[in-house]
Amino acid sequence: AGQTTQMIIGASPETDGQIVRLAQSLYRKTGLKRVYYSSYVPVVHDSLLPDISTPAIREHRLYQADWLMRFYGFSAEEIAPEGENLPLDFDPKCAWALRNMHLFPVEINRAPLEVLLRVPGIGGRSAYKITEARRYSTLSFEHLAKMRVVLKRARHFITCNGKYFGASERMIG
Repeated sequence: AGQTTQMIIGASPETDGQIVRLAQSLYRKTGLKRVYYSSYVPVVHDSLLPDISTPAIREHRLYQADWLMRFYGFSAEEIAPEGENLPLDFDPKCAWALRNMHLFPVEINRAPLEVLLRVPGIGGRSAYKITEARRYSTLSFEHLAKMRVVLKRARHFITCNGKYFGASERMIG
């Protein structure tokens, strides 16, 4: 069984970019199986320790970033600039996509699996379903909805058979 480690977030001044790079390094160099993140919560008052808690959303964003590195092929450098924290308003995948709009929209009927995995609203299972289903027919937004793609997010980053619905409120029906 692989080893795991735990990082306390917010007890020291490291940015999320530095934390994500450390996790990436641990995965690559030591074969670490999993990193667990915990938000710092002060238990005792000491002038050497921060006296405010780290927001739970920061911990959540680090777990999301970690998932992108382990299962979606993202690098730490893509996810979080070294001297910065992850945005709290958007998940790391969406934040990456918004920083890289020049790569979008992608055509759902032609994009390789690695590209589909980078589209907000398309997870691993959905990406696999898309690659399998399009072998038999051209996919539409209706097909994606049946596959449980989160079209509320994905529609801004994809086309289906050349159609784009990112700017409209209504896609189906």
